[in-house]
Amino acid sequence: METVSRKLSVITRLGWRVWLAVALLGPGAFASKKETEAIALLDRAKQLSDIRAEGTPAFRLKINFRIIQDGSSQEGAYSEIWASKTQWRRETTLGDFRRIEVASGRKLWRLDSATAVPEHITDILGFFGLSTPTPEMPIFLKPAGIEDQQIRGLNTRCIEASPDSRGTYALCFDKNAGTLAAELQPLRVGMRIAARDCVFSDYQKFGDRLVASAYQCYEDGHLKFQARVAAITAEPAPDPGLFRALDGAKESVNCLGPVNQGTLIDRVEPRSTLAGGIRNAIVVMRGVIGTDGNLHELKVVSSPNPEFDESALKAVQQWRYKPYTCDGEPVEVDTEVEVNFHRP
Repeated sequence: METVSRKLSVITRLGWRVWLAVALLGPGAFASKKETEAIALLDRAKQLSDIRAEGTPAFRLKINFRIIQDGSSQEGAYSEIWASKTQWRRETTLGDFRRIEVASGRKLWRLDSATAVPEHITDILGFFGLSTPTPEMPIFLKPAGIEDQQIRGLNTRCIEASPDSRGTYALCFDKNAGTLAAELQPLRVGMRIAARDCVFSDYQKFGDRLVASAYQCYEDGHLKFQARVAAITAEPAPDPGLFRALDGAKESVNCLGPVNQGTLIDRVEPRSTLAGGIRNAIVVMRGVIGTDGNLHELKVVSSPNPEFDESALKAVQQWRYKPYTCDGEPVEVDTEVEVNFHRP
């Protein structure tokens, strides 16, 4: 089974989700009551808080964040200078690791200080929906349900997507303010599925928009990640030199539209089989589907026994994809894959 990671990066992607809803349903289409309400909730949140919409002013943003794991914490920082969708610069630091990303026109450059990327570096990007482009289908536009929920004392209206093998995904909106309040999703932790709740709070005015100043993520009720906006200011005349190509950086596409789904065209099964009383086993890996259609940066995140890992990696390294595309150009996509071992 191959499952593509659904990072619920909502804030900046609300725009194309609503556009796609119009394209799919159309003004004269017979949308159900749930679909109509889902579109209205998404559209209202976008209008309220999308600080990167066309025509919004340039800004400079600084965020401090903390990752809590195994009883200890690690501090990090994120900064961004945003001029437009085709001109921006972001820097993320966590411990000794530093990532710089620069976009200019249709080109994007990424420069990492090390080849080993911290596992939680993308958590900060979820704050503003800035993760690597993912092939998110409009899973909330044809919802499985819409219901009221109370999340950490806040009354919300939640859109629930149809569940997958791991559980149910949901987006929840403040019933009074209309802003995004929480993202709910199942998360694989080792061999179990945990409930991950990410909460947006303390909205503040910035121009004619509202910006969440605080962001917390919990796994099964335990705080694992928190971030807070240290400063957000207007940047009326950003230095053009900030958006030049980075020496030694990896070049890719600055994706300005929805990602079109790729296809797994060649799957190789692992050679190892199970013995004894074990009926089946699953090894889960995360990696990147490259523009060449191959899987890169593979890392085992869940395995019943290390003896399966090498066989699973050898198999998955031979998988081939028709690449995902954005505006007709291949793009890299984060993915999660499962390799199943069966007893003969």
